Amino acid sequence: MSAIKMKRVLTTPALIAFGLAYMVPLGIFTTYGEVTVASNGHLPIAYVITLAMIFFTALSYCRMANKLPIAGSAYSYVQHTFGGRIGFLVGWAQILDYLFLPILNYLALGIYLNEAFPSIPAYVFVLGSLCSVS
Repeated sequence: MSAIKMKRVLTTPALIAFGLAYMVPLGIFTTYGEVTVASNGHLPIAYVITLAMIFFTALSYCRMANKLPIAGSAYSYVQHTFGGRIGFLVGWAQILDYLFLPILNYLALGIYLNEAFPSIPAYVFVLGSLCSVS
């Protein structure tokens, strides 16, 4: 019996677009000012450190993809390396991440725009952004 393989369908531009959308460029607008003040101006160094960590994570994925050329993201790598149970947990963690991160982004957008336009309730912006992407 042959192993079931997933077909790779995303192109490099599509992966880059997904990555940029997932990193939430809006986040910098909703947090930068407040966090810079709270950290006494040290937020840019936190972004530089984060950039370095993301670089090493991307490098790790490149190496894993060369050693284990299968589709399926972190789940496949963990399942192959540590077994099905740990892979299952990582897969569920990814699903929850994909579910809750957009919710947090819409809430942050609503709060941010409510600060800019106080006469409009935050939930209007949250609902509006949800409707615009569905």
